[in-house]
Amino acid sequence: MTKLIQRRTATQNRLVAVSHPLRAEVLRILVERPASPVEIAHELDVPTPNISHHAKRLVELDCAELVEERKVQGAIQHIYRATERALVSRDEWDQMHPREAMGFVAEAMQMILNDYLASEKAEIVGKDADFHLTRTPVSVDQQGLEEGLKIFEDARLAMAEVERRSAERSCEYGSETFPASSALGLFKMPRKPVSAR
Repeated sequence: MTKLIQRRTATQNRLVAVSHPLRAEVLRILVERPASPVEIAHELDVPTPNISHHAKRLVELDCAELVEERKVQGAIQHIYRATERALVSRDEWDQMHPREAMGFVAEAMQMILNDYLASEKAEIVGKDADFHLTRTPVSVDQQGLEEGLKIFEDARLAMAEVERRSAERSCEYGSETFPASSALGLFKMPRKPVSAR
């Protein structure tokens, strides 16, 4: 299999992995830490067989791996972890077909909207000061756009470190963790408003 085909397969697998909301949640947890379907089911309040199904599917998609099997009360407990974050590298992006790239962008934006709607429906976001939501229209040149993109990538990496330290504290001190959505966006806009479709 050529490297191009391998990259495209990996990208498609990531898209499939996050295309189902529950599977995306399972992957999010496995990115944070290794876990068993029982632990994930307890955290998400979902039946364990559903989580087992999605964990196995993530393994099939090369987005997770089985790292340990433990005997627990006469049963075998399977421990999984994510193999990588569902990100697309610049090289992969450059090799994508334009329709595939637009599908990836649309899927990512839909997940951001789903996160907001789930928080709003649960009456969480906006009920206290524990959130950040900004929309700041700006006008920049190409160099400014590139500088902004670097700032956003640095912020993503810094947030990944925050998540890692939170997981460490949770393991070491038992501090409670909870799901949160971290979304960053910076993209060009049309010069004139586009009419609604």
